[in-house]
Amino acid sequence: MEIIWPKGYVCAVLLTFDFDAESDELRTDQKKMGPIIRGRYGANVGLNRIFDVLESFSVPATFFVPGWVVENYTEKIKDILERGYEVAAHGYMHEKASELSKEQEKEMLEKCSNSFKRIIGIHAEGYRAPWFDMSPSTLTLLSENGFTYDSSLMDQDLPYLISLNNNSLVELPVSWILDDYPAFEVAMKTPKEVKETWQATFDSIYSQHLLFNLTMHPECIARPGRIEILKELISYISNKKDVWFAKASEVAKLVLQKR
Repeated sequence: MEIIWPKGYVCAVLLTFDFDAESDELRTDQKKMGPIIRGRYGANVGLNRIFDVLESFSVPATFFVPGWVVENYTEKIKDILERGYEVAAHGYMHEKASELSKEQEKEMLEKCSNSFKRIIGIHAEGYRAPWFDMSPSTLTLLSENGFTYDSSLMDQDLPYLISLNNNSLVELPVSWILDDYPAFEVAMKTPKEVKETWQATFDSIYSQHLLFNLTMHPECIARPGRIEILKELISYISNKKDVWFAKASEVAKLVLQKR
């Protein structure tokens, strides 16, 4: 499916943040305090640094949040919403869907959705699978739970529609190369190396009129020395006046309008 961006734009940019806090660390091993405390950095320090950068450029963003984080960092989530950013779902406790039975995954998604409705009074339009990890049932379950879009798959460079029984789900594709966690925390690349990779990737995406979907984590990108490359990247992209900075839900809405 070929996307025609809004009039005057040749490329779309999504700035997305997976605000996991310590959910995954608590789920996997509650005895390892080092990783648990590290996970809190995003809530304690990272979010405010990210807000400063986003607000300095007046650009939108989407935050993918586990239901457990909505319950335990409610004021942070309300702050995100009050600043005008989108909040979307990201599992309940950062579960890997491929490790769950279909019934367990269904219960997890329902628990996540209920947290959003009960705590902050919204039904999340979008979903991102933790670790980009999906089961054969995930897409159908998302559709059954009323989600409009997903952002977890890596088989395209443009958004597209997935037909599921009588429903459609918009997919906003991602890529590991545009994810800060493997670059910084696994490959241990320097900020300069990551900036060069992201900027070169954007240049190629821009020239081909595709979707630039950047995945970041507050506990990762907001560290000193790293947050600066986010500023520099947004500044670089902003110099091109025909780039559409959007929330994920806005791109999904565009796809649905053009089907």
